[in-house]
Amino acid sequence: MRTLHLMLWVVPALMALAGIGFALFESARHGDGPGWPWPTVVGIIVLGLLGPALAWVSLRWAIRTAEAYVDSERQLAHRSEQLAALNALAASQSLDLDKTIATALEQMMETLDATAGMIFLPADDRAGLRLKAHRGISIAMADKEARLEPGHCLCGQAVNARQVLFAADIGHDARCTSDLCSCEGMRSLVCAPLDVNGQLVGLLQLASPLVGHFTDGQRDFVGAMARQISVSIENARLHDAVRAFNVDLERKVNQRTRELESARWALAEKARQLQRLLSESYRIQEDTQARIAHDMHDGVTQVIIGALYETEAARQALSDDPDRAAESLMRAQRLLTEVEVEIRHVIYDLHPPILDAMGLVVALKRFAATFTAAFNIACEIHVVGRSRRLPKGIEIAVFRIIQAALHNVATHAQAGRAQVGFDFGADWLQVRVEDDGIGFDPAPALMAPGEHLGLIGMKERAEGLGAELIVDSALGEGTRIELRLPSPAGLNGG
Repeated sequence: MRTLHLMLWVVPALMALAGIGFALFESARHGDGPGWPWPTVVGIIVLGLLGPALAWVSLRWAIRTAEAYVDSERQLAHRSEQLAALNALAASQSLDLDKTIATALEQMMETLDATAGMIFLPADDRAGLRLKAHRGISIAMADKEARLEPGHCLCGQAVNARQVLFAADIGHDARCTSDLCSCEGMRSLVCAPLDVNGQLVGLLQLASPLVGHFTDGQRDFVGAMARQISVSIENARLHDAVRAFNVDLERKVNQRTRELESARWALAEKARQLQRLLSESYRIQEDTQARIAHDMHDGVTQVIIGALYETEAARQALSDDPDRAAESLMRAQRLLTEVEVEIRHVIYDLHPPILDAMGLVVALKRFAATFTAAFNIACEIHVVGRSRRLPKGIEIAVFRIIQAALHNVATHAQAGRAQVGFDFGADWLQVRVEDDGIGFDPAPALMAPGEHLGLIGMKERAEGLGAELIVDSALGEGTRIELRLPSPAGLNGG
């Protein structure tokens, strides 16, 4: 282009000189007649003026055409660079949010030849923006720019207006109310809001130390790049949200699976416990029936046979020896009285009638006396509060729990003393069974229910009442079993 501009003046000048010289030369060589030399004048005008003028116009048109061509080529190259930058930005999309933001900021700075850049994302409280990524600024500025409020400085105004804003010289732009960029040596800025379908997802800021480095002619390109970055950020954010949802869902599924598995094992263990309890119940029932049969055979049956012999002897002696007959009848009467006592003992073991007639406390006092006589273990009953009758089902269940606890004392505790305490509160009932025996470790006992069906049976009965059963024991320190009924409304019947 410099050569064409030089030729614009050199060629017409040479043509003018050559034309004028040629006209004068021809005029001198041929000679003109007397008068005005019209051929020479015409030659000078045509060759010395019109020819160079036409050449200057032609060269001027050629220069403008060349300039237009060069400018269009430059614009085409610039557009190609911008399109390549957009394609590169689209090709570099990642579902990782941090990587997406870092790549977008680097490509924007490289494409627009910026020396500094920042990207802001919505804060957790959605009231402002927080600095997510930055390049080319100091740590101090990054700390001060950690949060951007809407309307603050040029970037805040770009957020409010949702438009790309330029500042050719921040020192003379009234919209730039903060001096942070000036302190960093920046002179021109471009701020581009990042939004998707009207929803703000962030803000892009680029800066340069050169005045006028960013111009309004870049507005469309910056806006297109900002829209591409916005889509990339939103896609990455949605991917993070979906991934977090999937992780949370997987955690909940795993937790629920573990809970269901635990519940399944608990149900299976409960079924095994119930099966063992049922087997134990059958065994106890068989033992009880065998004991009753043995008692009836060794006690009641023998006494009845003896009474039959006595009555037979009395019948035979009735006519011959009335005194002997009367004595035999008296012995038969004593034997039948013993039968009645034995039968009452058997009936009491199965279900003490006094429990229905007199209530829980009286029945347990009678049982404590029998327990003391049978096992030589002192058993005392203590009552706190005003004793009252309970619903029949509760009295039977509590009686059986205390009966099982005292049975464990007699069987395992090696105790010399046992104590049963009742605490009748206004709104609850608390029962304690304590002994001074050798004690045990409750944890392994409850973990191996197959070996401690007595404890499991008491626990099952307590749960059936909606009560809490506490076993407190230690080796060498005796045992305390506490039953607390938490449903006071159910204690006022019967």
